Formats: sequence, structure tokens, C-alpha cells
Amino acid sequence: MSFSNCFLTVLLFSLVLFAGGLTSSVNAQTSSKSVQQLSEEIENYVNTKTRELVSQGKRVDAAKRNDLADEKKSLAAKYAAEAATRSGLQQTDFYWLGMLYVVAEDNVKSIETMKKFLAQYPADVKGDMIQSARSYILILAARRKLMAEAEQFYQAWLKGEPLIKKQQPMLESILAAGFFKDGQYEQAVKYGQEAFDLLKTMEAKNLRDKRDKEQIYMNLVEVLALSYKKNKNSDQALNILAEARAQSFTIPSADLYRKVMDFVAGSGFSEKKLMQKVESYGSADPAPDLKILEWLGQEPVNLSDLRGKIVLLDFWATWCIPCISTFPRLRDWHKRYAGSDFVIVGVTKYYGRGGDKPLTKLQELDFLGEFKQKHKLPYPIAVAEFVEDTMKYGINAYPTTVLLDRNGVVRYIGIGAGTEESENLEDMIKKLLKEEPRLASTQK
Repeated sequence: MSFSNCFLTVLLFSLVLFAGGLTSSVNAQTSSKSVQQLSEEIENYVNTKTRELVSQGKRVDAAKRNDLADEKKSLAAKYAAEAATRSGLQQTDFYWLGMLYVVAEDNVKSIETMKKFLAQYPADVKGDMIQSARSYILILAARRKLMAEAEQFYQAWLKGEPLIKKQQPMLESILAAGFFKDGQYEQAVKYGQEAFDLLKTMEAKNLRDKRDKEQIYMNLVEVLALSYKKNKNSDQALNILAEARAQSFTIPSADLYRKVMDFVAGSGFSEKKLMQKVESYGSADPAPDLKILEWLGQEPVNLSDLRGKIVLLDFWATWCIPCISTFPRLRDWHKRYAGSDFVIVGVTKYYGRGGDKPLTKLQELDFLGEFKQKHKLPYPIAVAEFVEDTMKYGINAYPTTVLLDRNGVVRYIGIGAGTEESENLEDMIKKLLKEEPRLASTQK
């Protein structure tokens, strides 16, 4: 079981302890399995059940997966209650029992059981499971505002081996949030800033790493900026927001950008101030390519083919009214900057519908052509593999615009159809048109 999967099981909500008696059938089902086997069965429960249902020709939508998650939690509580009554539990049995309590969201028993596991070994014993148990106690103790205990187990984790550095920002962000909720703002700043600085040095090598990095930044932005404000340090709060905004371009992540700007809107800062602080990292990698299924008004190209041009990617949908409201602005920019190196690409996907009618892909492609003509869109439309591509860019709202410089690096992200973002976006277009491409040797 991977450590990252362990983290995904920690839901950390208020819990209702399982107190009911178990039926003989449950006892019979569990008694022949080791505690580790029970825990591993629970870990794989949703995926196993999903495969079973799909093999039976049944549909597994989001609602059904939620039902399966509830079943998983309930079953974990039953398995834990049965396993806890066994005599002779020792060594790793306590770790796996603790994992069952984690899934059952019984935080108190999770902590108690993980402590029993660790108590069997000298403090200097090494091992993945030892480190994992320490991190679980830290996380659960922080959520219960037991900050002295959380900090104690973090220090033990730091001294332990193997020390997996990429887990450190996550643990420090959890400590920072716990100290903030407990009103200890200096400690929140200490751990939040350490996590923020460390995260900036860590390279995300794949899409999952990028999304993990994005999530930690999103957790840190709020707690760290608020902690600085509580400590009467608004300048540093602004610096954190500006750097997080720049990181949203570097990852890239429209979701992180939105988190930052939502916080800015409620804090009295302006985006122009953020742009003056930190605009973007010049050493950022080019934006990920898009998987384009069809082009309308353009011969097939890749984003990399457009290097040397300023490219505005407009992510939109035909049913999105705010998206349509931005079309006059985009038409105007297309006309105003004609003859320059500025290119707009409207990016959409197949939805299987056009208006209120179900459509095949070929019918929908024809519908998109008519839609383009109706709204007089002079720039090309790319029909992309949206599930994959929206993950690459961290997009979950429309319209979202992503502006790339001549090197293919994200330099601005805009969400929605607001006037201020429109003005800032055009200012950045003008700025980038004046810039020269960086030399290849200055790039990663």
C-alpha cells in the first residue's frame, strides 16, 4: 500500500463511533482473515465493487461511487470492531487495525492503535510502516487540535528513516492549519512558510505530482496569508498570494489561480498589486500540449508548433452563457492584433448534445461549425480530449483563458467574464507582444 494512497483515506471529518453488535455472518467472514488482509480488502473495496458492477453491465456514476464509499466506511468499522476483540494482536496487526479505524473515521481509536504499534519498537527503529504511523498520528492529532502531540510526532518523523522529502510539505501544511485553528499564528507561519518554500524547490515530474503540488499550495495559500495578517504582516501576506499566483502559471493550474484570486477578492488586495510583486517564473516549463481530436478553421497543429507566437487558449462550452458573453471581446482582440504574432484558439469538447438534442460526434462537429459561424468567431476552434486536458491545466470552471508567451510558458490565467480580469489579460497580451523569446539555454 503506497503512502499517497494512505493519505487519500484520511477524510478527517467529525465521526460517529460504531457501537453496534456484529452478526455471526460478519464474524465468520472476517475471522479467517488476518488484520492486514481485512485492511487491504477495505482499501480496494470501491475499485473491486466497481469492477464487479461494470462486469455485470451496470453503470457506476458519481452517486454510486459515493454509495460505495459509504459502504466502505461502514464495513471498515465492522471489521475493526471484530479485529479489536482478537487475542494475541501484536506488531503490525496494530498498524493494520489503525488503518481500519482511519477508514472508519474513528480518529480517537486510530491514534490509540497507531501508538500501540509504535510502542512495540525502540524510537530509532527504521521502516516505511513506522514513518507512516507517525504521519497518521500527526495528521489526526492536528485535526483534533492536539498540537503538542502533532508536533512531537512530526519531529519523530523528521528524525526517522526513510525520510521522503516530498511528503514534508503536506505534513507541514497540516501542522500550519492545525496551529491556525488553535490560534497559534506564529507557529502556523513557521510551518506554513517552511512548507511553501520547500514546495517551490520540488519538481513535479508527472500529472499526479502536479495535482498533489497544486492541492498543497491551495491548502497553504489561505492558512499562510491569514496567519501573516493575524500577525499584522500584510506585506508578507501579499507576497505569499503573489508567489502562489505565479506558481499557478508554472504548474499550470487554473484551480489554484482561482483559489488565490477568490482570496484576494475577499482581502482587499488587487490583482494589479500581485502582478507588480511577482508576474511569472521565467524558467517555467512550456505548458502541456493539448490532445486535439478535431480542428475547425485551422490545419491540425500542436501547441509546440505555435512557439514564437502569443497564444490565448479560451476553454469554453456552447451551453456556457458567460463563455458566449466573452466572444465580442475575443473577436475584438483578434481584429485589433491582426498582423501581430497573437493567436486565439477556442478550446471545447464533445458533450454529446447540441442545444437540447442528443448528437453523435459527427453531428456535434457540424453543430460546432454552425455555432462558430453564428457567433462570427474568426479564430480556430479545437475539439480537445477535455477530461485529460482540463486535468493538465487544473480547470474546473468556464470560461477559463490561458495566455502563453512565445516560449509556450503560461503567463496569465483568467476565469470568468469580469471586466478587471479582461483588462489585466489585455495588458499582458500587449506586454508579451513586446517581449523577445528567451534563449533556449535559459529554459529548463
